[in-house]
Amino acid sequence: EIPLLGGERAILEPWRLAVAWLNLIYKDKFLELDINFVKGIDKNKWQVLKNMNLTGFNSPLASSMGRLFDAVAALVLEKYKVRFEAELAIELEKIATSYELGARSYEFKITKDKNQYILDPLPMLKEIIKDLKAKESKQKIAYRFHLTIAQMIRKICLVLRKETKINKVVLSGGVFQNRLLFSLCSGLLSGEGFKVFTHIDLSCSDSSISLGEAVIASFRS
Repeated sequence: EIPLLGGERAILEPWRLAVAWLNLIYKDKFLELDINFVKGIDKNKWQVLKNMNLTGFNSPLASSMGRLFDAVAALVLEKYKVRFEAELAIELEKIATSYELGARSYEFKITKDKNQYILDPLPMLKEIIKDLKAKESKQKIAYRFHLTIAQMIRKICLVLRKETKINKVVLSGGVFQNRLLFSLCSGLLSGEGFKVFTHIDLSCSDSSISLGEAVIASFRS
């Protein structure tokens, strides 16, 4: 989970999400990182957000994949504000798709806390910072990020299949509007022998929640 510093404002100013992750990894020393994104941060605004983070004021926690995409896109694309939700994620997908040389995924961790698994992206974020400092191409970093998310999904599905014997995977949610991510995920999962399902007649985005609610209501009435 990561705090949405300023609540929903963090969605339209994704730099807030990026600095929340950077602060989690490096504390205040992230301001010394030699990357363009950090150089463009308004230090006065960060002090305000830092106090929000310390007190928890107007900083609800979020663990959605969309917010992770926002944070990484802000870092890589060196952009701080958007006009609409997922604008930077769409741009990140576009440049990732243009990378054709092939690359390995970044590192990540899967931990277990009581009865739930947690996908930990901190190792990935550290490697992304390393690549940014080394002036690697944005296209390559963007592609490696997408591949890492797909590998996270593959790995957790393997873990869950071993425990539950379930061999069917449903890819749903707004993040799977990302064609590159869907292609990477479905390819990796199919390669492991999973049966992969996704939407055909309806969108995989939040609009389908309404249909689900209607179905549940019809069964309860």
